[in-house]
Amino acid sequence: MPSAPTQGAWSNDRLFPVERLGKLDLDADLTFGQLTLDKLPIQNAALKATGQGGLLTLENLRGDLYNGNFEVKGTLDVRQPMPQLSLQTRINRVPAEKIIESQGKNPPVKGLVTLNSAITASGNSQKALIDSLNGTAGFVINDGVLLNANLEQQLCRGIATLNRKTLSGEPRGKDTPFQQLNGNLTFRSGVASNPDLKVRIPGMTVNGNGDIDLRVLGMDYRVGIIIEGDKSDMPDPACQVNERYVDVEWPLRCRGPLELGAKACRLDNEGLGKVAAKLAGDRLGDKLNEKIDEKLGDKVSPELKDALKGLFKR
Repeated sequence: MPSAPTQGAWSNDRLFPVERLGKLDLDADLTFGQLTLDKLPIQNAALKATGQGGLLTLENLRGDLYNGNFEVKGTLDVRQPMPQLSLQTRINRVPAEKIIESQGKNPPVKGLVTLNSAITASGNSQKALIDSLNGTAGFVINDGVLLNANLEQQLCRGIATLNRKTLSGEPRGKDTPFQQLNGNLTFRSGVASNPDLKVRIPGMTVNGNGDIDLRVLGMDYRVGIIIEGDKSDMPDPACQVNERYVDVEWPLRCRGPLELGAKACRLDNEGLGKVAAKLAGDRLGDKLNEKIDEKLGDKVSPELKDALKGLFKR
């Protein structure tokens, strides 16, 4: 497993100049052909904001970004000792990797992201805001790549284990292209729960359920990969798929620093044991059914034979 995320991901430095913001009297309605905000090059930007008596309202900030577009609305209330922040964000088909790279990070994923979120937080530092973060978000990434993460190779390793064979060569590719990655997040005190992660990969469906701990920038997911239809082109002879393996959910555990993305995924040996036990039970059941058909033939009614088969399946 990758090492656990480190503490101290966020600064305790004061973020908002509360005294100055409390005295601010603002009514702005501006447009910009070009605007660089937090290192992001925004085109055709429009900003409308008001501020009075310690309540700042961002009525609208919108613009074009890397051939996509975005819109943000929100409020910052500094009328009480603990500043209160509320934000609603809409991002439409913006390259996820460009947003991540602009913050000086290596992206774990590429693709066009569409996102809608509504969050609240309180405090006057990065750490305080993250620790109190609540809200919801829904996201879709289209035509993307999981970078440095070969999920097919992880799947191949699991199948080879059940085939009692050893992989013969190195992975043929280090990335995993996907058609769509989507899910919903619920934020509670800085932890995002994601019960419905889905990734569509040619020939495979990936389902995930897990948490992202924004307080330490870590994640813990349980992931299942389902092979759809024929996978005779698996990358290694040791993991050739027979019909028993189709529609079986192959388990992975993805745990570690968030920046690793799918690179943190490893075969879940405990879950693989359950898969092996189920497949062994299915094989035994098939053999018993064959024996029932062979021994009883047409001597008893089909209903009785079905009842006997059902009894052995329990």
